[in-house]
Amino acid sequence: MTTDKLRGVNLGGWLVLEKWMTPSLFAGLDAQDEYMFMQTPNAKEKIEAHRKSFITESDFKWMSTHGINAVRIPVGYWVLSDVPPFASALTYLDWAMETALKYNIQVIIDLHALQGSQNGFDHSAKIGPAEWFDKNEYRNATLDVLQMIAYRYKDYANLWGLQVINEPRVGALQFKLRKFYKDAYTRLSTILQQHTRIIYSDAFSPRLFSGILDRRKHSVVMDVHIYHMTKLFAQFFSIDWYYRVLKRRKRLLKRLSKTQPIIIGEWSGALRQTAYDRIPKDAHPELTRFYTQLQLEIFDDVQGWFYWNYKTEQPGVWSYRSQVDDGVIKI
Repeated sequence: MTTDKLRGVNLGGWLVLEKWMTPSLFAGLDAQDEYMFMQTPNAKEKIEAHRKSFITESDFKWMSTHGINAVRIPVGYWVLSDVPPFASALTYLDWAMETALKYNIQVIIDLHALQGSQNGFDHSAKIGPAEWFDKNEYRNATLDVLQMIAYRYKDYANLWGLQVINEPRVGALQFKLRKFYKDAYTRLSTILQQHTRIIYSDAFSPRLFSGILDRRKHSVVMDVHIYHMTKLFAQFFSIDWYYRVLKRRKRLLKRLSKTQPIIIGEWSGALRQTAYDRIPKDAHPELTRFYTQLQLEIFDDVQGWFYWNYKTEQPGVWSYRSQVDDGVIKI
């Protein structure tokens, strides 16, 4: 399949739930994450209905006619088989691979939620301590899941990459994470076709992790996520601050790309609310449009980008599709 630069979206909120993206699914429940949701009445029936309706073939058709040539699909460690309380999503991942192939769309399978949780956030499926770092059995189980995913999908021409972890907990030297990356590479490089990249996260420390899998024969890519509005004290800075940060980021991405290819696995046009509060409401779409375009311009040296997210229940800056349909984003 084509190896053109990836212009992609994330299919978040589909096979790994996030309450803020699909609030109607959680309506009337105290559940805050998928782990809690799956222990509520009729959870299995509800999640099956959600998986069938949230992403359909019409979505892939929309992507193919709007310049999207890749998707990043977040999955949980239960994707291939039931791991109570979680329900397997195997049927849907199989379907997504076939449907993407039909529409000439590349796929990254992203292991987004790991056993024990790699960061303690809701998008790891369980809010709480990041126990994945504390138990060797969890890390070994993750390697087993990655290996099974690799065996099942290795012959798909549109499997662009397999991502071994999403947004692990930020740390200092990260010795356990470094070992995990090397172990994952050892296992996956003997299974995956050469056209399928092994993707690892920069753990929000791109300088620290750049080159950690250098001088390997199989293709390796580092995933960098860019969310400027999460920066400490960002709410106090002007729009010009964001622009200056983007210029520095462009230089960094160019430098990192000389060591290994880079993808921007997640980014969006979202700014801190304080940035919008400083200007009239009718100027908000133009600000988002301008900020989005500036970010796209800094991605010249990377292999591709994936907007977070393709869709949410409510239109807005976190929904790529609604932003395109409303004319805010123009690719």
